[in-house]
Amino acid sequence: MRDLLSLTQQLVDGRVSRRGFMKTAAAYGAAAATLGAGGYARAAGNGALIGFSFPSFDAFRWPHDRHYFEKRADELGLRYIIQGANEDVATQDSQVDAMLSQGIKALVIIPVNVDAGKQIVERVKREAKIPIISYNYVIPSTAVDYWAGRDNYFVGELQARQALQEAKKGNWVIVSGPEGIDVARQKTEGALRVLKPHIDSGEIRIVSHQWHDAWSPEGALKQVEDALTSHNNNIQAVISNEDGMALGALRALAEQKLAGKVWLCGEDCWPEVAREIVAGRINMSAWTDLIQMGRVAADAAFALTHGQVPPGNDSITVSGRKIPGMRIGSLGVNRTTLPDFLKRTDWLKPADIGLKQG
Repeated sequence: MRDLLSLTQQLVDGRVSRRGFMKTAAAYGAAAATLGAGGYARAAGNGALIGFSFPSFDAFRWPHDRHYFEKRADELGLRYIIQGANEDVATQDSQVDAMLSQGIKALVIIPVNVDAGKQIVERVKREAKIPIISYNYVIPSTAVDYWAGRDNYFVGELQARQALQEAKKGNWVIVSGPEGIDVARQKTEGALRVLKPHIDSGEIRIVSHQWHDAWSPEGALKQVEDALTSHNNNIQAVISNEDGMALGALRALAEQKLAGKVWLCGEDCWPEVAREIVAGRINMSAWTDLIQMGRVAADAAFALTHGQVPPGNDSITVSGRKIPGMRIGSLGVNRTTLPDFLKRTDWLKPADIGLKQG
């Protein structure tokens, strides 16, 4: 194992070529592909060997995605190698190389960042010519054969519809993520589609809309503070693209003793936000059906390694090539639906968010 670790470090440091790494790593056996934090393999069975590269396992959701993928892969008889790259591009690159050295027949990848991911998948396609599935983020490359990602437009639509049912009309605020990221743009566009007739009629006035790099809670805090100041606390609703920013908005509302009085939502259903939903200070969050997303990725890997075309409900066009994929829907989680949500998923434990078991 020390030899394996040394070899991988030499690749990261540039002291051994990629070709030299793959040749030597192959001689070490299957363990070479499981190097790195969070890496492990299921090698039993006769199914195709699939590599799944995560950016890390530190984010709350990634262990859940891994679990849902594994469960379906086991049902299909697939073997798999799964690793997390500690949010480091070079580590992800070397881990993917190690997977290739073990003969993976398909790669599922969540890139550390999309630009670096594009380079990785294009190299993999040139060198190994295996099917590639882009997971959660849609890597804009003709090397990708299939993708599974959230229906971001639907998230915004879901939030806006719930707000229209529950919030007072009047002055509303929209808190968006980075303008340069399609996820933030699509969520915002989805919400505005639903709200447009009410905006046109004058029932709703969007008195503040800002984009925030890195999904900044501090940016959301300042935006909502400024909106409250400009309108003498006369704000009826805040729609936030994401839970971290919703928590930032909540801080601004709480400072003015408006927590629970101004309608507020986010997306991702973090434990902290679920606790605020239970407390009545946040009204809803949207949760992407990661159970389906994990299943879709495993099903696609199975199909592609058997020369089949996976089913899809959408496609993207990159350099004239249409790449099929699956847009995954989301669920609205509020105080009414939270108990059922907990029963249907293992996302949160009732005791962790202030609910009794049972």
